[in-house]
Amino acid sequence: MYNKKQNAKPQEISFERVKGYMIWMIERYGDYSEKTLLQKANLLFKDDTQYNEAALNYLIERDIINDSRYAQRLTESLSERNIGVNKIKEKLYVKGFSAQIINDCVATLNTSESDYFEKALILKIRKFGDEPIEDIKLKQKAMRHLISKGFSYTIANKAVSYSPDEY
Repeated sequence: MYNKKQNAKPQEISFERVKGYMIWMIERYGDYSEKTLLQKANLLFKDDTQYNEAALNYLIERDIINDSRYAQRLTESLSERNIGVNKIKEKLYVKGFSAQIINDCVATLNTSESDYFEKALILKIRKFGDEPIEDIKLKQKAMRHLISKGFSYTIANKAVSYSPDEY
């Protein structure tokens, strides 16, 4: 029924094949961090990983892979969403960026504490209404929700107890 290759021998692993795979991944799916791309190459070419580092270094030298550029673009994209600084840092860490790159990218954000307060307030109003929360259990739930979205405790507390009549 299916034409199966009976005597198909596995392809030989070479520098060009590994490099081609990495370039194909970037072209097909977009940017990757160095760590993630190396993990994917090590997974596919687990029988012989001697070319993986060399192919990665080749792409880094030619600026095809640039962690700081990718992290900066990702940081800007994440800052437009209604999440706080801590959540942005977490998402960058999960992508495999170093702490130095993460701190540099977060430092370049042009957002102030009032911007994060507004984002936290939008989330609070969307989920819990626009009145200040008086019930302790509901207040704790709202605080946990905002803190899980990456906002600091002080900003979350201000948003939860915010009353439009006071300001």
